[in-house]
Amino acid sequence: MKLALRVGLSILLLALLFTYVVDGRQMLRILGSFSPVYLILALLVITLDRVLMTYKWTVLLKAQGHRLPLLQAVTIYCTAMVWGLALPATVGADAIRAVMVTRRGFDGTDVVTSIVIERVIGFILALALGIVSLFILRAVGVLAPAYDKVLYAGIAMLLCSIAMLFASMNPTLIGWTMARMPQSLRQSKAMHLIAGFTGAYHRLGAARAVIARFGALTVVEQLLSVLFTWLLAKGLDVPVDLLLMLGVLPISMLISRLPISFDGLGVFEAAFIGLLMLAGISAESSLAIAISGRVIQLAAFLPWWLVHVLSSGAVRPPSSVSHRI
Repeated sequence: MKLALRVGLSILLLALLFTYVVDGRQMLRILGSFSPVYLILALLVITLDRVLMTYKWTVLLKAQGHRLPLLQAVTIYCTAMVWGLALPATVGADAIRAVMVTRRGFDGTDVVTSIVIERVIGFILALALGIVSLFILRAVGVLAPAYDKVLYAGIAMLLCSIAMLFASMNPTLIGWTMARMPQSLRQSKAMHLIAGFTGAYHRLGAARAVIARFGALTVVEQLLSVLFTWLLAKGLDVPVDLLLMLGVLPISMLISRLPISFDGLGVFEAAFIGLLMLAGISAESSLAIAISGRVIQLAAFLPWWLVHVLSSGAVRPPSSVSHRI
């Protein structure tokens, strides 16, 4: 039911954009003018982005004593992304990825822990980059002073998120909290599972050098996404400079993380179009950038998915996931 609502909202938002904001024929003309040179460059950058995203995940796995070859890891990562997007699944690509890796003999708790930390740190750094975006948009005059309240709220949210991350990685604090739970709750099966996950989480969190390296790679990976979108704009001959894209894209992606639509579809496009329109870019050009980005990303994932299908013969996700679809 939740999935149906999210898909419905995505369809509604896109329908509203095409009905009241965007001239579809004009947007198609802009898409038809895409430069082949920039198309190739964009494909190369988004592929590098996926390889880097996968590599930093293997850094977390290696810190837990698991070695996953990079090419195999990229195949798993991109295959899970394709299945997560293409199938009406009630689970996301992360769950599919976890099952695929666990089936290769990796400890399930360690795999889930690596994905959780990957997402938590990724969100915190995305929030930090979103705040930088707001500063940039204020500096170039895209956003009025009235939006300073949003900036302050973002800074407060970032500080709270960092505090919660450090608190969650403090075994003494977690132990103190669990010790004060009712005995029946502490001895439940669910709490035993949580305790096992918490132990793995703390061990990985204690590897400060690994977390710092992972964080630095995450920043680079997020900047590659900005470069990718800027190349799309260049390929479509849309006059967006790199600084403006650094101001618009991170905050649009951050807004699209709200769990209200399918893969942020419709939400991202609305935020992206709105911000670029404030900078004087037409809605048709903005939507052309957003749509071409989604298509090219999927095109970058598909070869890895095809490699997995040909090598394994599995067109659908693992049965332990697909039975929930």
